[in-house]
Amino acid sequence: MGKLYIQKRALTPLDELRRTLDQAERAASDLQGDTAEPIPLLRLCDAIDEDLSDLEKRDVDLRVERLRFERLQHQLRHLDRRIVSEAVGAISEERATSNPPRSRWWWYMDETVARERRRTWIRRLAGIAALALVLAGGWFGYARFLAPAPEVQQAYRHMESGMLAVQEGSIHAALTHFERASELTPDRPEPWLWTGALRAGLGETDKAERLFQQAEALYSARFDFVLNRGLVFLEAGQTERAQVDVESVIELAPDSGWGYYLRAGIAVRNGDYEAAVDDLQLAVDLAAENGNARLQQMAAAQRAGIAHMRTAARPK
Repeated sequence: MGKLYIQKRALTPLDELRRTLDQAERAASDLQGDTAEPIPLLRLCDAIDEDLSDLEKRDVDLRVERLRFERLQHQLRHLDRRIVSEAVGAISEERATSNPPRSRWWWYMDETVARERRRTWIRRLAGIAALALVLAGGWFGYARFLAPAPEVQQAYRHMESGMLAVQEGSIHAALTHFERASELTPDRPEPWLWTGALRAGLGETDKAERLFQQAEALYSARFDFVLNRGLVFLEAGQTERAQVDVESVIELAPDSGWGYYLRAGIAVRNGDYEAAVDDLQLAVDLAAENGNARLQQMAAAQRAGIAHMRTAARPK
């Protein structure tokens, strides 16, 4: 008996889309190990995006295919940063050639990774700025370790909640927490500083000035007040105001490393890593001369981290 010949059916545009999705899903699964190469996958995403757009114009039901593409994009968004970092050169070259629209975000993953790294280091600087507040004012160490009165513990919780609200961009919620902390502990300058900084950011200059006067009265030296206000401005993202204070700090104590440490934080927020590294090195040197071991260690650690970030951000 002869073999029955069945003519192959030509693939429809929808079949082609599904086949491309199959290829892309396999390629995403294969992005492992030291030889991972994302460029073919990114090209497949382009093809899927084009096919989806064409078929939608024909009123084709693409709910399943859209869901598959969304899952694929989710995988891409959570791609190992190492893979993206190692492919920066190839991605940049391909992008320069094809000039893809921003809607095809996968061709701009390297920029996203760079921004995330910058935000990470900014948060780390902000954390060290908070540590500087501990060293200069003693608030958090006192509140956490010395079993203070209940109202002080409550104020401490409000301070923590306020800082978290600032990070989340909830300024009015943060104000509520800081104002409550200042009511509970009117003898501590930090709540007044934070309330003043946020009021200044809202354009309420007169209120902010009165709050700053209240805070300054609680410091033994103007240097401590200006330094801590500058650190709060930096954490609050108000770099221009922080810059004014850093100039005052350096003028008040040019041989102290704190002013240059604060200026390095501003430089990082502005993306000027070279200036940040230089200022942190100066802070290290001055701290060593003054016997300030804690500042020396902090500035040295930050300098090494930012130098690494600067190197990683350079195109390969």
